[in-house]
Amino acid sequence: MIVLLALFFSLGAIFYSLEAFKEAKSYYDYTLKLYLKQSLDITNDSLIPILVKKAQKIYQENPYNPYYDKTLNIEGIKIKLTIEGDNKLNINLIKNPNYFKVFKRLSQEFCMPTDFIYYVYYWISGKKEGNIDIENLNYMPPLKDMESKEELLYATPYSNLLYKSNCHGKKHQKGIWYFLDTKNQTLNINTLPIPILKALNKNITNSIAKSIVDYRENHILKNIQDLVNVRGLSLDDVYKIQNLASTTSNTIIIKIVSTEKMGGVKQTSTTRLYYLPLQNKIIGIYKY
Repeated sequence: MIVLLALFFSLGAIFYSLEAFKEAKSYYDYTLKLYLKQSLDITNDSLIPILVKKAQKIYQENPYNPYYDKTLNIEGIKIKLTIEGDNKLNINLIKNPNYFKVFKRLSQEFCMPTDFIYYVYYWISGKKEGNIDIENLNYMPPLKDMESKEELLYATPYSNLLYKSNCHGKKHQKGIWYFLDTKNQTLNINTLPIPILKALNKNITNSIAKSIVDYRENHILKNIQDLVNVRGLSLDDVYKIQNLASTTSNTIIIKIVSTEKMGGVKQTSTTRLYYLPLQNKIIGIYKY
């Protein structure tokens, strides 16, 4: 009991020292259950420093495609821990015209309404482009960067179209929601999924995007110029990609999914930490 109390207050001190954790009290019980010291072989008494140190190590070993995956069972709680580079498009980047074009092509990939991108742009910039009617919005736009992608649910009249592709014959596939975020600082060519690869350049077809994926499975792309080895990409295509993407992950996602049975009912809780390894800085924590 004394040890648990000591751990409790130690966690409290860590959380309160970080501005990002404003709702720290609600995480105490959760983090106590996820005490991973022995499982991760790290000598530290608090969860957050343990996970951050592990993420640092994973990043140092492979900044091009950092990845760690482990499943643990602790006191009847199944814990899935994943550490990986953020491979989504940061919505807030679209204020840059080049990334706006990427966002537009990504939107077209999922057959979103043509004015969808202009509603999002207005939400974060206050600039009215395209044929949008702001009277269709139920909430007042903040006219600043989105704090989390949940704001997308209010930024446009199309929240019901976010989760599945709206293209004919593809309605069973994931929608644009799963390829957007608000924390990623760079686009890493080594980890980008096919829809975002296609959105980087209008000349990248589905076949070429798959060729990029196939190539990087056997070759780490340490320089964007290495893409000239991918069939179908011209030097001009590679040059344009170079202005949008890099070859390393700037933002790391530490994801913890815990599952336990309470009264015979399965309960699942997920926590995401967004971490910048080069700055050694946590920029967000979300629980759902």
